[in-house]
Amino acid sequence: MAVRFLPDPGERPAHGAPDREDLAEVIELRSLLSRRGREAEDRPAGEPGHDGESSAGEAATAPERVGAASEAEEAEELGEAPGSVERPTAKADGVRILARRARSSGELREELLRLDHEPGEVEAVIAEFADSLYLDDLGLARALTEKLRDAKRASRSQIRVKLRERRLPDAVIEEAVGELDAEEEFAILRETAAERARKLGGVDRQTAERRLLGYLARRGWSGEPALRAARDALDGVGGEGRGGCAGGVRFV
Repeated sequence: MAVRFLPDPGERPAHGAPDREDLAEVIELRSLLSRRGREAEDRPAGEPGHDGESSAGEAATAPERVGAASEAEEAEELGEAPGSVERPTAKADGVRILARRARSSGELREELLRLDHEPGEVEAVIAEFADSLYLDDLGLARALTEKLRDAKRASRSQIRVKLRERRLPDAVIEEAVGELDAEEEFAILRETAAERARKLGGVDRQTAERRLLGYLARRGWSGEPALRAARDALDGVGGEGRGGCAGGVRFV
């Protein structure tokens, strides 16, 4: 705002004409203010002085910038990345994984390595969990074997494949499979052969036997036990079910 002191009324011209000098100064002042207003409007947004907004914003964010810089310097001194979160240990991840579903030692090893834990740390955790029975490979193998035998009527060969898919050790697999009853195994084989033989009507004996043996082989049965079961089924004596006897047949 401009303040101008007017002369004393006694000093003004007596003829009462308008003060042209005062009028000229007012016009010049308005022109100056108008020009400064246009310059402020033409200044790019964000440049200091544009409507006073950028200057105020910079002043408001200055403390935040200083605080962020201080945090970054402190993290750098501690050897940490700014905003980093503490990473779970292999043991903590192992507990979380086993809480969801039973795992074999091989499955747990794969998952922990996939989470970028050190191999030495992973092996230590697996050994600790095995000692504490958090991991029980043989127990898991037995449970899976029983389920596959009862629900799927799976052969020993099929059971081995499924147990290997669960990353169980070979020694554990052989122990679990070796506990299967041979007579029960042969009874399942005969039942499977009899069910399939009933669907092979209309073909000669040789073709039916070949197809039936191929079917049994795909299900994991082969050799002398499969041949005996196939011939019994085609002869019409394979429907005795679990009452049949293995007759000294050895399954491997």
